[in-house]
Amino acid sequence: MEIHITHGQGIIKALYDGFASCLIIRRPVAVNWPDSRGSVGEYYAVSELSENDKITLSDDLNRALTDGNEAEILSGIEDFLQLFENGSYQVNLGQILFEHSNFYMSRPLPADEHSDGSKKFSGWFYPFEDFNYLYTLESKSIDPKRVDYYTDLIKKGSRPTPVIFYSLYHQDPMMSSAFVLDGHHKIEAYTRLKMDIPAVFIAKDHNDYNSASEIMHGAHELLHDIEFEHLFQNNDDNLPHINFLNDEVLTNALDKMLKESERIDTSIIEVLIRHHKSGSSDERRWLNKRLEFLRENIHLSFFNFRKGLNVYIPQSVKDYKTNTWFLKTLRNTMELNTWINETVLR
Repeated sequence: MEIHITHGQGIIKALYDGFASCLIIRRPVAVNWPDSRGSVGEYYAVSELSENDKITLSDDLNRALTDGNEAEILSGIEDFLQLFENGSYQVNLGQILFEHSNFYMSRPLPADEHSDGSKKFSGWFYPFEDFNYLYTLESKSIDPKRVDYYTDLIKKGSRPTPVIFYSLYHQDPMMSSAFVLDGHHKIEAYTRLKMDIPAVFIAKDHNDYNSASEIMHGAHELLHDIEFEHLFQNNDDNLPHINFLNDEVLTNALDKMLKESERIDTSIIEVLIRHHKSGSSDERRWLNKRLEFLRENIHLSFFNFRKGLNVYIPQSVKDYKTNTWFLKTLRNTMELNTWINETVLR
């Protein structure tokens, strides 16, 4: 069934810039992107909404999803879609196959032990084996008693139904994401019983990319520094197109990396080079300030007392008649200044 939303509230929407996806439910809830450092791992993070911000389904929809017939479920979903951004949605009833599906939720990592608990990062998973579904609740939000309730209900013959939101990208089908909007406890009950899961599937096609800055702002609100840095430094294609000159949030995030990161990846180097080549006095001033922060990098010293800063240098490869980036470790500030002149200011 296709449903067209023309006066949606825009509370629920998915963003994608060709590299990273971000689910918004009032504010960023989940971000995922591919690990481009040599594995097929993929990272994602979820943020539990506050009680005031949680999107709660109406009583009628909750009842329909628990024991309603097909017509009642689809009617309730049509009302629910008014919370989404405008666009066309395909709504279907189907099944999630237990043996061919994986579900992921945010679980605290050791690094989270001393955090304030406001931000969580799941770790990594492998996205190319069957299909993966991302929870939009943290593991601590799963109530065992509620799972027991649905387990008993299923054993008695009921088939409570979760709601899955697919964000489909025709240009990058492998980066399409499936988010669990409702029914986490139901899914936990079905998986406990090793049963296939009846579900409502809401799918939205995306033919265009969202802006990288919109994705990055959402991710910055959601992720820890180390997680955001991974996304930031690996978003090679999109990062050079962000207007840092008028973006204080992302510029401050970049400054932190320039001062503290042990690696400055090619995406950041391209940003610095772009501002040098622009010819704009404002962009040159912006660049000079960034280079000041880079010279303060904590992994450098005047001599060679620290482990150094990993950067990249362009070198010509005759066989391919092009320049290729090669890794180089700078041990001190003198080596950094030489690298700046030869690579950024060349």
